[in-house]
Amino acid sequence: MSLREGNYGFLMEHPPKVGKEVIEGCKSGDQNAFEKIVLAYQKKVFNIAFRMIGNREEAKELSQEVFLSVFESISGLREAAKFESWLTQMTLNRCRNRWKFLKRRHYFKTDSLNDPIATEDGEMERRIYDSSGNPETLLEKKMIRELIQRGLLQLKEDHRELIVLRDLQGFSYEEIGRLVSLPEGTIKSRLHRARMDLKEILERSVH
Repeated sequence: MSLREGNYGFLMEHPPKVGKEVIEGCKSGDQNAFEKIVLAYQKKVFNIAFRMIGNREEAKELSQEVFLSVFESISGLREAAKFESWLTQMTLNRCRNRWKFLKRRHYFKTDSLNDPIATEDGEMERRIYDSSGNPETLLEKKMIRELIQRGLLQLKEDHRELIVLRDLQGFSYEEIGRLVSLPEGTIKSRLHRARMDLKEILERSVH
């Protein structure tokens, strides 16, 4: 899955949608069809989970749970055309439950500046690289992504969801409305507030 620059520098492209025949095949128990679905959507599911939870291992585990649920319950999906929304809704529900579970156990804490940086690709040590070959550009981008990720985790959960869905995953307001059961006007208002809150958090973190 490719990346393109977005509001926060790492807006995810929508994965290529699988055809109706693949969805129907999976509903009939076709293992090959299920594997095609996993290949097409695993990065999307992982990235939503990572942005919502902020931990790579938790996001991997949550993603596995999501696809297990897909395999077990897809036979109940009435319209193949609604598969992506159904999958995203399932992922969000899992994220909400996991967030509450981890929060009750005081999982979230402020880490040290000496700790490794958590990214979607794993951990990266906080060190200054040799400037030859301009690797500091890559380091800077990863640092910015990590800074934004920390900011996201400080937002209210419903605000974080809106930024993840709209700004990082590129869903339309109509699609988001179906996912969170809110009218477009309310979504835009809350999203504006969420962006302002994130901006304030990021400004405080660099001063």
